[in-house]
Amino acid sequence: MDVPTIREKIPALKTCTHLDCAAVSPLFQDTIIEMQNSLENRGKKGNFDFFSWLEELEECRKTAAAFVNASPDEIAFTLNTSEGINMVAHMLPWKKGDNIVTTDLEFPSNSLPWYNLEKKGVKIRSVKNKKGEILIENIEEAIDENTRLVTLSYVQFGNGFRCDLEEISKLCKAYDTYLFSDVIQGLGAVSFDVKKTGTDFFSTASYKWLMGPLGVGIFYIKKDITEEFDPPNMGWFSLKNHENFNRPGLSEIELADSARKFETGGRSFTLIKGLKKSLEIFSSLGIDQIEKRVLTLSQYVIDNADTVQTPSDAKKRAGITNIVIKDADKIVEVLKKKRILVSARMNGIRVSTHFWNTTEDIDSLLENIQQQN
Repeated sequence: MDVPTIREKIPALKTCTHLDCAAVSPLFQDTIIEMQNSLENRGKKGNFDFFSWLEELEECRKTAAAFVNASPDEIAFTLNTSEGINMVAHMLPWKKGDNIVTTDLEFPSNSLPWYNLEKKGVKIRSVKNKKGEILIENIEEAIDENTRLVTLSYVQFGNGFRCDLEEISKLCKAYDTYLFSDVIQGLGAVSFDVKKTGTDFFSTASYKWLMGPLGVGIFYIKKDITEEFDPPNMGWFSLKNHENFNRPGLSEIELADSARKFETGGRSFTLIKGLKKSLEIFSSLGIDQIEKRVLTLSQYVIDNADTVQTPSDAKKRAGITNIVIKDADKIVEVLKKKRILVSARMNGIRVSTHFWNTTEDIDSLLENIQQQN
């Protein structure tokens, strides 16, 4: 992997040391150009070719599906991760006495929609972490015959713990329960395969490790279960023949027999173009090579920082490493003034190393942290 050449294609790296993809990533120049061209095209023409736009949308759907080893029929586009999570929360047929198994490490977006179901009589069982890790045996202890859903992040936003979705999916199958995963902190940093992991649903946005634009996300639902659920919200995009809308009213409602039925209406063509370009770049580089580089860099942080609260086992982490330190919030602000971008999370400094980062980036960060102690 030619890291220096790749870095030249990311304009933001000329102005800062960016170690914060777990918050918001920089953009590839090619992604920026793709979106600029889209806006300029509409600005010059006054509108756009609708059917050409639909074709582009479907091409992006194919690209996203291939990236996670899914079928295009299993992919829907959303505004963000939260939208996909809420779709699952609202479309499952909950009944009083059902329970949801989750963890105490989740980002609010993967907690609030589930706790909101308590008003329907659904019980929430939160598995407590053990030294920053969620143990399989503790998840198994929480599951019973009334568990309707197990929901957890592929990679935790605070300390970077990566769960074993493949093993968790086996538990879910044994108890005939669904598995949902928020994959935003893993997708683009490490490999993710829907067939290997066995997830029934996942949701993500594109602006973190995928280095895409804000305002567009990806929702996955396993093809085998798509027919079991009605969309909680509907629009003209939900229809099977959504191209044929040149008539008032509806004589009959025939929904798409794919994940597209969960899309209500048109998405931003510009953002879709940006997402597609970023996915193409990642696919051309190869996610296995990206993962190898990401894990090497996160290990470098672990080896050189004083104290971390991220697992050293490569199978249990991705690109996030959390350095335990006092006054993390204040130090992060000092670093920001020096154009070193990181975040304060879980009483520590969250360092996000992507494949284009360097050991020099990390050395600079650690030296500046040391100066604050």
